[in-house]
Amino acid sequence: MTIDERTRLVLHARETILTSTQTPSTIDGIHPLIAESWRRSLIYGLNPDRCTPRPAECTEASNQLRRVSAPIIERRSAALTQSSCSLALTDASGRILDRWVEDRNFAALLDTQSVLPEYSVAETTTGTTSGGIVLETGRSVIVAGPEHFSDKWIDMTCAGAPIRHPITRRLIGSLNLMVRYSDTTPFLQSWVTDLATEIERALLDNASRREQLLMAAYLAENRDTRHPVLCLDDQTVISNAPAARLLSSVDQALLWEHASNHLQGPGPDKTAVTLSDGTVAQIEVAGVNDGTRAIGAVVRVRPEATARPARTSTVASQPLALTGLVGRSEAWRRLVHDVHSNALQSILLVGEAGVGKFAVASAIADTNTAVVDSGIGTSVPFDILVGTVRHACSSDAEQVLLRHIDTIDDHAARALIDVLDDARRRGVKISATMTTGSAGATRTPLFDWFDTVIKVPSLAERSEDLPLLLDALTARHISGARTVRWLPDAVQTLSRLHWPRNVSSLDAVVREVLVNNRRPTVGANDLPPELRAQAGRRALVGLEHVEAKAIMEALHNARGNKRLAADSLGIARSTLYRKVRALGIDLSTANF
Repeated sequence: MTIDERTRLVLHARETILTSTQTPSTIDGIHPLIAESWRRSLIYGLNPDRCTPRPAECTEASNQLRRVSAPIIERRSAALTQSSCSLALTDASGRILDRWVEDRNFAALLDTQSVLPEYSVAETTTGTTSGGIVLETGRSVIVAGPEHFSDKWIDMTCAGAPIRHPITRRLIGSLNLMVRYSDTTPFLQSWVTDLATEIERALLDNASRREQLLMAAYLAENRDTRHPVLCLDDQTVISNAPAARLLSSVDQALLWEHASNHLQGPGPDKTAVTLSDGTVAQIEVAGVNDGTRAIGAVVRVRPEATARPARTSTVASQPLALTGLVGRSEAWRRLVHDVHSNALQSILLVGEAGVGKFAVASAIADTNTAVVDSGIGTSVPFDILVGTVRHACSSDAEQVLLRHIDTIDDHAARALIDVLDDARRRGVKISATMTTGSAGATRTPLFDWFDTVIKVPSLAERSEDLPLLLDALTARHISGARTVRWLPDAVQTLSRLHWPRNVSSLDAVVREVLVNNRRPTVGANDLPPELRAQAGRRALVGLEHVEAKAIMEALHNARGNKRLAADSLGIARSTLYRKVRALGIDLSTANF
């Protein structure tokens, strides 16, 4: 390719992004959409030398988009014949559904670069391309030559446009035109955008009939409004009030999974499922057809009635819970059981930062409880801390709750034991919280004073509780007049992340999302870009594990000095930066 002034500017800006430790917020001469995509590509841990489309799992959800688009694009085949170009249709995940290219040489070139149906060109696999940016931002874009992240595509230009569902306006795919860089023209973007608009109009004609059939099936079935009924396909859910009260967004995804399996082959008409709140229900599935083609299903939900115990044991048999807190995972149920079983003893709650130790302690505390934050022991003389605790124990409080006792030094801890012994003799109940690392509790003289030590599970141990936590945290941050539902793809994305401060970190994300999103639903695309990037970061394979270990050891031996670490590895410092990005090594959390 010819290195003109524009190309030289882009290549220089791209190299700056790839080799610098801190990427600038704006780059002169580079469109913000391109610069932001470069930054996301680095966060994904991609390497410009190695990123390439990858095989993607085939699903049935995008057949309608492929079927509607094919005749429209084939009517434009004359334009493709007159030039060396390719047109590719992708679904919302970036998987290529179909490709149209008339020039055999150009088709062979694309084949060598895996630009093929059933391969993914999502930004998480290929970096900056038109398809990746369109699916990330929902905006049409043109990516010319060196603006691509992958070195293999700097001789190409691609223009992409979003395809949205005509009713819901949800992003369901993209259309991308690819030509050689030498054939770049501003008209590429307008041409592909017009074609995407034509596809959306055809989808509207098609979707209208589908939705009419789904609604008709729902109305025919919903004669008895006492029982939960919903009619759904892969994009639409119609439900009555009992179903809306009973089923969460995760439940709806589960029911469509069962319904689609039923429609694809013979299976039982009735199936038992466990809903997200633990309710066991029988579901009955009936297909909704357009002629001979199945387009959706009606699902009848019948929660199973549980056997009622004798009147005398009703209270004892009720599920244990902690007021104001939610959870159904095994780890959470074990915690609740341990807390209630030891309610009359002095309890020390331990766990990682942000798991909710204080929330658990507050849930089991008496109404007349004095709280002392022992964290002041790190900056205030121990005699003041001891005096504060003594005063709390001598007050009218029936219970004293000590927070952060891990911050108390041994000298103050030994003095506090005498105060606590005296309080215990007078019948004052003592409870406390203590932050521990992943290796276990930090030993302190106070640790062995308590009758019972109970571990509060981390968020990683409570993955089943994520939907319930999202709903509970959402209710904390919005007014009662507004409701927000977390879609299954958002829950799935969040479940892949590591939460340094557990529920506290999750709460911060919920608060940020609710501030920036005023819609009644939250999908994966509504999450902060850096979180989606972390969730999409690929796992290391083969020798990459060895390479990452060698880099971390070199940085450790050099005490974080990048130049010394690069010299010891026999590579340039810019190469070290590039490998750190490509392998997804997070230096911000490393301790050298």
